[in-house]
Amino acid sequence: MINNIQEKLKILEREFISRLLNEPEEVKTASFLIKPDELYYYRNYYEVILDSHFNDKNLDRELSTRKLKIAELLAEYPIRKTPSIAKELKEIGNSHRVFAILENYLHKVPFQGVFEYISKLQKDLLSNLKRFDEDKDSIQQIIAEFREKQDFYRTKPKDQIIGLSTGFNKLDNIIDGLRPEHLWVIGGYTNMGKTSAVLNIVSSLIEQEKKAVYYSLEMGKIDILQRLLGIMTSQNGLSILKGYAEDEAVVDKVLDQITKSDLSIHSFNSNINDLIASMFEETLKKPVDLFVVDFIQLVTVEGARSEYETLTTAILELQKAAKRFKVPIIVLSQISNDGARNNDSPVMSFKGSGSIASAADLAIEIKSGEESTETLKRKLNNNESIFMKWDVKKNRHGKVGTIEMIFNGQTGRFILANENQINQHTFGDFADKQ
Repeated sequence: MINNIQEKLKILEREFISRLLNEPEEVKTASFLIKPDELYYYRNYYEVILDSHFNDKNLDRELSTRKLKIAELLAEYPIRKTPSIAKELKEIGNSHRVFAILENYLHKVPFQGVFEYISKLQKDLLSNLKRFDEDKDSIQQIIAEFREKQDFYRTKPKDQIIGLSTGFNKLDNIIDGLRPEHLWVIGGYTNMGKTSAVLNIVSSLIEQEKKAVYYSLEMGKIDILQRLLGIMTSQNGLSILKGYAEDEAVVDKVLDQITKSDLSIHSFNSNINDLIASMFEETLKKPVDLFVVDFIQLVTVEGARSEYETLTTAILELQKAAKRFKVPIIVLSQISNDGARNNDSPVMSFKGSGSIASAADLAIEIKSGEESTETLKRKLNNNESIFMKWDVKKNRHGKVGTIEMIFNGQTGRFILANENQINQHTFGDFADKQ
């Protein structure tokens, strides 16, 4: 495999250098995206090109002086934008670095202290890998990426959302879907359906054949899978677990679908460093489309002296992780007692730290839409469908608003409520998921 990576890297570097030789006006943009030490095979060519461009030297003479031949570099390559080539160079270069680092560590595997060894390996990998945007973004780089995204969206219908669909079109229209790098916080008081809500979104990603990674710090893996099966089959998840599914064929079909989706469910210690390391490991296996952390109040931070310090540190680390991995992260959180009492406040009050709301790109509160607490309790006890509200209280990049939902506690499914149901308060039968 290393030979394949080396050959691919050579081809990409040749394409990159050829692009700059044929179109000198691209050199300035390239200089912001790729540093000379990021090239393995044609670094000296790149150094000469940069030196000639910025110091007003004759490029042909400089290449000739250093006996650098360019004939093989002037072959025809597909016409691609410089940022696209640079991004692919970063990715293939990272693969090359991983092989080199792992090869070095293979000769150092200890008989004792394996976890310390793994921790050092992870740190070396993270410190040596280079992201497309790891340096402070220059305005030239930002504009280059902006234009590239413009070109991409021009090919899409005008009503096309930017991110992945949540499975709920009204929510997608407000927030433009699950967007890369965004940190979501979904909050609610105890037993308000936070886990079921995020599993409904996970089920939508599975149907889109996307990879979701779920970190359950409260429930076991089987419990999470059981709930997910209930949502995706519209059957009682607990009955499925006990072997009394209403339709075994549907359950088998959904299990096969989940298997092919590369869904990952983790249930382990909640240390924030371990959590971030696991996210990094998952991205190395296969690109991730969504991370979920259920829930933030159970995350631990070494050396933190209070709940406030723990939660503040944890949420800021997750905010950085969303940007580092370019993946949306949904974090579940309890709301404070004051927040629960002040149900109509436009401000989101998460339990433990105000930084949770500050760090979030999107904050949603899930709450009862029933007329009274007594009505809610009665319907829960009678296994009736419940009127719920998903209140988008913060959206850093767009609109806010309230989405009316109907929740079936037996299956864990949320669906969008239609206007007649809301006005008449009749939520008996579930329609197809919207």
